[in-house]
Amino acid sequence: MPPLHIAIVAHTAWGHVRPLCVLAARLVALRDVDITFLTSSYQHGQVSAEILHALGYSDAELAGRIRVVGLAYNERNPLDAATIHTSFEAAFAALAKAAPVPCAATQQSLPALAPPAALIVDIHGHKHMESARRLAPATPIWASGPASLAASYTLFGPFGADSRGALRRRVDEYVAEHGREHMRDALEAIAHPTDEVLYPPGLPPMYKYELFPQEPIWKLHVIGLLHLAASAVTHDCDAFLSASTSLYEPPEAVRAFEAFFALTGRKMYMLGPLVPDTATLHDAKSQQDETMSEIETFMDDVLQRHGPQSLVYISFGTLVWPSEPDRLWTVLDVLLARHIPFILAHPAPSAHIPSTISDKLSATGLALLTPWAPQRAILAHPATGWFLTHAGFNSVSEALCAGVPLICWPFGADAPLNARHLAQLGVAYELAEVRAGAQATRPAYRDGGGAVPGCTLQGVRAEVRGVFGRACGEDGAYMRVRAGELRGAMRGLWVEGGAARDAAGELLDSLL
Repeated sequence: MPPLHIAIVAHTAWGHVRPLCVLAARLVALRDVDITFLTSSYQHGQVSAEILHALGYSDAELAGRIRVVGLAYNERNPLDAATIHTSFEAAFAALAKAAPVPCAATQQSLPALAPPAALIVDIHGHKHMESARRLAPATPIWASGPASLAASYTLFGPFGADSRGALRRRVDEYVAEHGREHMRDALEAIAHPTDEVLYPPGLPPMYKYELFPQEPIWKLHVIGLLHLAASAVTHDCDAFLSASTSLYEPPEAVRAFEAFFALTGRKMYMLGPLVPDTATLHDAKSQQDETMSEIETFMDDVLQRHGPQSLVYISFGTLVWPSEPDRLWTVLDVLLARHIPFILAHPAPSAHIPSTISDKLSATGLALLTPWAPQRAILAHPATGWFLTHAGFNSVSEALCAGVPLICWPFGADAPLNARHLAQLGVAYELAEVRAGAQATRPAYRDGGGAVPGCTLQGVRAEVRGVFGRACGEDGAYMRVRAGELRGAMRGLWVEGGAARDAAGELLDSLL
């Protein structure tokens, strides 16, 4: 019997792409499978390297089972979805006809394989889904859910017996009332911060405006479009592949999604954590040799001079950066005053660190600033004690798999919900005084309209002093033990007999 052929098409956001790289590696290790991984050609090399890492670098035979196809993109605007989608249509049409498929990254065509037995699309890839349905109507389409279930249920719902198209109907009703020229306003209405009370499954109720603790980094109508796409993909897919785990999710969130998919005879497969099994600074050296040497030297020195679990790793991911950076400089001042060493990664395009700040930090010997950082390797290093993060789900997963507790500075999207849940799990602190923007000083629902953060630099300083005071005491020690327990349990999910491994096997067997 020939190998199964599965196609994967990724979203451009790296937090969505990386889990699919790990999933591809694990599927070929689990069964006789060939995978065609379609991604923007500017990410072709990064995706190829990530897949090799997930395979452990040494298995050339398995690596040969995954072929990465670069899709053409708009060089002036790499996030231009229309150009990538046009290229996807052409590539998938070739795959569906068992024809050679062109790669825009290498300018070569990859050999023909049997038509895909299934297509995995990102939760925001509804246009890809529509095209695939038209080109290969009988091909099952599986949705990749890279966020937590509690967040997805809250952001992209409602999900129920009559919920298909509910968000779209809200847009259509708004347009019918206000006129076609108000389409942008209608999309913003989906993602606008309001006093509406949300009930995330398994989490405390919250006002909708609490999802916007910082100024939005994208225009609200763009967020509305993403919500529409995610809702449509979740409703229309043939199966849902979650990057999360039942060890992390509130049981109520798991039950809510399982009940929703059961209404139409579909299944959800919990395949997380989709994080490579190992990560060391040595593994990452080939990616950025000069930077890696500097990071490795700094961390080894911190370990020798300050001891294990003494370093704070700070990163807000590849897209976001504080709109009021003085709040970040204040946090760093607190760390310096406590003689706490730290690494600050700043890969976001909007990140700017004035020379006065960088010079001051470099002179202390306690700080390392870098535009690129091997996050998993840093989290796995024995010097690392805490992760100050925007609380995106990819970062959360990597921290928990390394057993590192977190300090959350959420910006938006799923992060405020993740931060809330992590605090509930006993593995994180959530900062409030660092909030910025129009919603910053509004009360949280859980506070009953009582105390609200002042969101001043003095408030930031006092809060962060308090957090690190607790982090260095019994409270922080408890969080570290709790994070270690989760790490140990998560490591068992992809071993023989583990829940995620068994779910992946069941998923592949559904194609036979």
